[in-house]
Amino acid sequence: MNYDQLCSKICEIEDKYDLFQLTFNHVAYWKYARYYVYRVLLHKFFGIHTPWLENKKENYFIKHPHFSKKFTDPVFQNESSSISNDVLMFTFNRRSRQGETYVSSVTDEISLHLELSNCVVEVPYNGGYYQPVPIKNIKYFDPWEDIGIDKDQKTYTPISRGLLRRQLLQIFEKEFEISFSPEEKNILNTNINYFIMYRQDLMENYHKVIQKVNPKLVLLTTSYIGEWVVLIELLKELKIPSIEILHGYVDDNYLPYNYKKLGMNDAQPDYIFVYSKLQKDQVNWGIPKDRIRVTGYPEGEKRSLELLGNPLKRSKKRITFISNMAQVMEKYLNALAENINLEEFEILFKLHPNEYDCWKEIYNNLSRHVQVIDHNENDIHYYLANSDIVVGINSTALFEATFYPVDIYILQEDSYQNMKLLFQSGAATLVSDSPALFSGIYENSAGKTSNNDIIFRKNSIENVNSEIKSILGERD
Repeated sequence: MNYDQLCSKICEIEDKYDLFQLTFNHVAYWKYARYYVYRVLLHKFFGIHTPWLENKKENYFIKHPHFSKKFTDPVFQNESSSISNDVLMFTFNRRSRQGETYVSSVTDEISLHLELSNCVVEVPYNGGYYQPVPIKNIKYFDPWEDIGIDKDQKTYTPISRGLLRRQLLQIFEKEFEISFSPEEKNILNTNINYFIMYRQDLMENYHKVIQKVNPKLVLLTTSYIGEWVVLIELLKELKIPSIEILHGYVDDNYLPYNYKKLGMNDAQPDYIFVYSKLQKDQVNWGIPKDRIRVTGYPEGEKRSLELLGNPLKRSKKRITFISNMAQVMEKYLNALAENINLEEFEILFKLHPNEYDCWKEIYNNLSRHVQVIDHNENDIHYYLANSDIVVGINSTALFEATFYPVDIYILQEDSYQNMKLLFQSGAATLVSDSPALFSGIYENSAGKTSNNDIIFRKNSIENVNSEIKSILGERD
């Protein structure tokens, strides 16, 4: 089975068994379970890790530090204050340092240039907030605050491991001819139960924000994560349109955005802002194509102009590997470190943020000649702009690399199919093994060129503001 087949098979299974109608305690829970089942299967078949998913324990949100620190902005607790705005925006809270501030590559540039009145809200990332941020008047809000703590007032009934297996997991075991391990069952049971047990409480917390802002529309990211599924459900009840700002480059083999047919999931965003027409046409979005709006990538446009105008001086050529949390990457890094001229080249390994705390367990035999980047002290564009060669399997950063004059190599390992637009368009070179990568680095002196315009639509800020006004006009 390859990556394409996994996505297609899951879409067929959920259609065949009508999984979106599967309920427990009157909660249709496949919309929350979908992503978690997918991530466990990615690990099972391809060794692609999801540390934040695997490390969760029972009652995680009670023990986690940020759930007891009262981070919520006082404005949401003050019944008399009003912050009514046209647009409510939830930022993408994974941030990296740019100078003296921490910047979100997905949402900050948009929030700084919205033409309509807006309220910008940030939720905790890994237990807290990155500060300072460049956005003025940002509000902090933890949707999980106080949830699961007051046991006297409410009674919650979780789905048992046995019932979850009979209702759902046995279907995937049968169709894929696998068995979930006890650890995998525990991961799925714990994550799915968050939303079976606390969906209503989450919705009440989000409702406080909605009432306070009274927006005409809401912008968000990662709509397939359970917390945001709940928010979208609430917005649909309130008849407030939701727009997802896509936070990565996806195509027709990435499950969270692909469906067998339209209308299967009633908790998808109303609109999705994507990078290019090519991307719009490739994905089976699950909502009508006219709701998919091509806007481009504001942060990429801004950062490439900044960085190309101020290149760093380096004594060696730099090869930067981009992690997609697949352990197989270690093999390529070590082979290159053993064979390349280290007087001429330096090798960087930019980890995914979810690996920062656990990479030594995943890559436990990594060569000492590899420089590991396990922090957010610089954004990904900093590393791309200051590299000569960029290597990866499957990452949006490989698309972002087209903003810069670098050679891009795609390793032909499971999930590389997501990058087919890059190598089919000539923007990247597909290599099948370590010797091919080594040869390409030394022999491909001319490098690759790409038409970045077809990968990221230009004038993105103007496009975003225009589409928002258009959507409000349609809704009126």
